Order: sequence, then C-alpha cells, then structure tokens
Amino acid sequence: MPRPIRHPSPRIPLLIATAWAGLVCAPECRAQSAEAAPADRRTVGAIERALLDAGLENVTVYPGDGIQIAYENRRYRRAVDALGLVRAATGEPILVGERRLGLIAATLQPLEQPGREAFRVRYPTDADFPRSPEGPARSATFARADLDLGAIVDYRVGQIFDPLQLRAQLEPRLLLNPWTGARVRLGVLIPLQNDFPAGDLDPDLNRVRPGRASLDQFGWIPGMALVSFSGGYFGDNRYGFSAGAARPLHDGDWLVDFQVDRTGFLAFNEGGTLYSRLDRTSAFAGLTYRPPVADVSLTVRGGQFLYGDRGLDFEVRRSFDDVDVAYFVQRTGDVPFFGVRFDLPVPPMTRATGTALRVQPTPRFAATFRDKDEPRGRFLEGVASRTEFLRQLNRTSLAAGAERYRRAAGEPVAARARMTREWVSFTGMSGFVNTPWAGVVVDRGMELGYDFVPRKWAYDHRGTHDNQVFYAALGFLPHVETALRWTRIPGHHSFEEIAPDSRLVDMDRMASARVALLEPRERRPGLAVGIEDAQGTRRFHSTYAVAGVPFGLMGRPARVSAGYGFRMLEAERRVLDGAFGAAEIAAQPWLRAQIEYDSEKWNAGLGLKPFAGLQLRAALLNLESLSVGAGWSQAL
Repeated sequence: MPRPIRHPSPRIPLLIATAWAGLVCAPECRAQSAEAAPADRRTVGAIERALLDAGLENVTVYPGDGIQIAYENRRYRRAVDALGLVRAATGEPILVGERRLGLIAATLQPLEQPGREAFRVRYPTDADFPRSPEGPARSATFARADLDLGAIVDYRVGQIFDPLQLRAQLEPRLLLNPWTGARVRLGVLIPLQNDFPAGDLDPDLNRVRPGRASLDQFGWIPGMALVSFSGGYFGDNRYGFSAGAARPLHDGDWLVDFQVDRTGFLAFNEGGTLYSRLDRTSAFAGLTYRPPVADVSLTVRGGQFLYGDRGLDFEVRRSFDDVDVAYFVQRTGDVPFFGVRFDLPVPPMTRATGTALRVQPTPRFAATFRDKDEPRGRFLEGVASRTEFLRQLNRTSLAAGAERYRRAAGEPVAARARMTREWVSFTGMSGFVNTPWAGVVVDRGMELGYDFVPRKWAYDHRGTHDNQVFYAALGFLPHVETALRWTRIPGHHSFEEIAPDSRLVDMDRMASARVALLEPRERRPGLAVGIEDAQGTRRFHSTYAVAGVPFGLMGRPARVSAGYGFRMLEAERRVLDGAFGAAEIAAQPWLRAQIEYDSEKWNAGLGLKPFAGLQLRAALLNLESLSVGAGWSQAL
C-alpha cells in the first residue's frame, strides 16, 4: 500500500551546501496547506504516477511539511503548463522545484487565490532557499538521448550582382544529459544550399563537416551565483572554452550576467583541418530587468564582441506564449546597428518524453535580421547560456501565463476576448490610407501584408518607379504598436550608374513605432504619438501626433482623426509634413469607406474583411491613382 503524505514536526529550512538545490515548503505554504488540505490526502504513489503519466521526468515526491515535489519538464512549452498539471495532481497547495538537466533551477509557489497573479520564485542563490527533497528521481534523464533535427539558415542581401544569397544546412544533433547539470552535444552539418562565396572566416561551407561538439556544465554556488562552463567546438568555425556566472534577484525580476570566452579558429576543408591557437577573447557583462508588464525583458550588455570590436547591445524582448520577438540596437565603435530577433516554436507543440531515444525536430528556431551585413556586434554562440537555463523561471513570465496555469490545473478559465482587428494603412501601420489613427494595433495582434503604390504618387522615385511595400505590424505591448517595413523599388537597380549589370533592386528598410497616450473610446477622444522610419535611410519618415474619436453615425461605427507631422529629425523626405486628417464609416462589419488629407493630397479608401483575418484595401491617391493592398492578421 502506498503510504499517505504525513505532517511530521516542523523543521527549519536549511541552506543547501552542494550544487544540488531543493525545496521544503515555506512557512506561508505550510499555513495554506493546513487550511486547504483535503481530509483524504492523495498518496505519494498516486501523485508520482500522475506526474509520470503527464510526461514529466526526474520526478521526486517526498512526504513532509506540505508536499515536496521536484520534476523536470521537457514535454510542455511553458513552465506554467507543467506547474498547473502538478497542482492538479496534488490536489492541494504546493511548493515545487523545477529541474533543468537534472539540476533544480528554482522553486515555484503557484497561485492559490483566483485573480492574484503572485507567483513566488526562489533560487539557490537566495538566503531562504529550501533544501532538496530526499529520495531518487523517477524517470531519470541521465540514461536517455535526444536526436534533434535542426536547420541553420543564413542570408545576405545587398550584393550588387547577387542580391539575395541563402545558405541552408541541416544539423542532426545528438544531445545527452550524462550527469547532473551537464549537456553533451554532437552534431553534423549537411549543406543543402549555399550561395555564399567561401571566405577566410568559413572556408568549409560546402562540405559535410562536424557541427557543434561540446560539453556544457551548469551548477549553483549556493548563496552566490549560477555558474556555467562550455568547452569544445561551438560551430561557426570557433573552438575553445567559455565560462559565465549569473545572479537572479527579486523573484527573477533582475538578472546580472557575466561571460568570458577564449576561442580559436577551426575549419574542416578538403586539404585537411585548419586551426589556430586560442587567440581571441570575447566577454560581456549584462543586466536584465523584467518590468511588471506582460512578459517583457530589457537587457543591456556591454563588452568585447567575437571579432574584437567593442560596444553595447540593448534589447527589448516580448514573449507571446510560444513566440519571442526582440528589437535590438547596437553600437560598436562609431557604427550603429538595429534589427530584430525571433525565437519561433517548431512542432510538435507537446514533445515526446520518457523514452531512451527521442527523435524529433529541434524545439525552437532562432532567426536574426540586421540592417547591416557586417561581422560586428556578434556574440559567441553555441555555448552555455544562463539566461536560457532560467528561461520562464521568473514571476513575470509565470504571471503572464496565469490563464495557462489555471487551465492545466483544471480550473475554469474565461475565453479570451476576440481580437479587435485595426485597419492597417498603406504605410504598414494602423490608420486610414496614408494617415495614422489615434489608437494602436491591439496587444498581441499582428498583421503581415503587401501594398502597391503607383509611381505617380510613390514617395520614393516618384514619377518613375512604383513602390512595393512589405510590412509586419505588431501590438508589441499594451498601447504600443511597432512595425517593420521593406519598400521595394522595382525597375531601379542600385549602383547601376557604376555597375550597369547590377541586379540589385533598390530596397528600403525601416522600423516604426506608435504609443497611444490615451486610448480612444466611444465618444472619448484618444491621443497618440509616433515615428515612422525611425531607423533606416528615412526616405519615408514621419514624426507626428494624432488625436481621434470613434462614434456612431446613423447606427454605423464611424471615426475621425486629426494630427500634425513635425520636422523633428533630419530626413531625406517626409510622408507627413504638416496638418492631416481623416474620416471613416463602416457601412457593414466587413466594409468601410475612408476619406483623408495626408498633408499633401486628398485620398479616398475602401476596405474589405472577407474571412479568416484577411483584409483587402484599395485607395484612390489624389482621387485619381489606384493603389491596392492586402494583409492577414492574427493574435499571437
């Protein structure tokens, strides 16, 4: 018979003295447990079985003050999903420890009062961190292996005679967790397509060659830091070692992170193996802050990059459940960079666990887009990351997933409100035809689309070339809209005056943002400020303030806006330069008509929403030239 969980005499939590961290229930958790524990408590065996059946590994359930549970989650995308399943399995308030690579990374105390988003997180660096649970780990990962099927895709744009170059490689990776805190990775790179010319930095591009072959080791120095070490071949023709230390503070709201690397060159070409001594040092010191707004992190890192340049990297990252989007700016020497980083989930969304060998696609695919293709501002990749080890183990990320936690725990959750889809203008941001609205794309809302602007009223090469606009608008934060836009000038070849055979079609890239200072409501005006082409060549620049109000007209939704485009920054040309205004009426939920003055000319527009997030638009620019576009919107 499985033994029931008992309440022995109270014990004082002890600071752990080894790299194995653990847990006992905190005093407030014990008080909750005494009040909320059911009369017929679930047995250790029943809880253990439920956790194993849910696909959790490295499971330890130890009876004591409250319920003491530790587990590793390699099955579910979010830490809150596993935490909710554990709460459902226990049937009473709990304090649990989540393991990573068999090493307890943090203790988590979940929600117990509806509407209170107050998860608590403790790390082995905290003075009040409880001790480890006793007993072996069930379904241990140390004798298991993963075969991840990954891909590496690189690109280059802007080459005169080859405007778009792609490099795609398949990388099967064998991953092992041989002991606590350790990860061994062995990979092979298989070229699929390569338009890149071989150079001094990567002379073996077209060969089947080793991928990453390295050892990562994580461990805690109790009361001080999470430390990591990596040694081996890290890919990108770099080998050597890397060491780092991080200290999470205040339930993970802050993270101080340091890293130093010493690497050399290593390539596997036809003539044999080429290598250098360990002659290059790179390092950084970083600070991350997570404000209590959505699942956002602000990170600044300064130091020496991989190729010897020095500078700063500032990143704003938002996690939309399974998708991460980060905007970053860098300065190395006198050279500024900006770009966007994506971290995208790869199906299946629920991963296999509990088997001796898992064969499946890599869990996530990372991509980076930069405005300049230069070997500057690059950190060493392929080494142990303390930030990644602690991913989602902070109270901000847990609170952002509170609905997922309650759903996994079996609690009723109200359906998420249907996303309000703002109309996106021909500029690639929400608005009318060319003018902006006083609101923004709803939080977590996204639209991808394309617009065609005829040459007569094109803003770049007007009168000679059409403009083709490709855009991505995103409700990055509540009251904040961001957008990336690429404007192609078909028929105009860059540098053709000095290279008549140039195949490079002129393409402008820009980043934009708008903040709603006061959200417009029915019969209540709203106010927003924004900047378009904030980063880029500023061929399509605007800096503006706009006010607007929605209202009912003959029983139909309508809205009006007015604003002014200011000359605040230097720009090659401006889309909004002076006063502008617009009006709109929705004759049907799927049909609306617009009229506007965009500080230069009058335009009339028509919008259709046929189905499945598709939005079609057409406009007469200056009431004479037809412009058309389409977008697809979706909630993240």
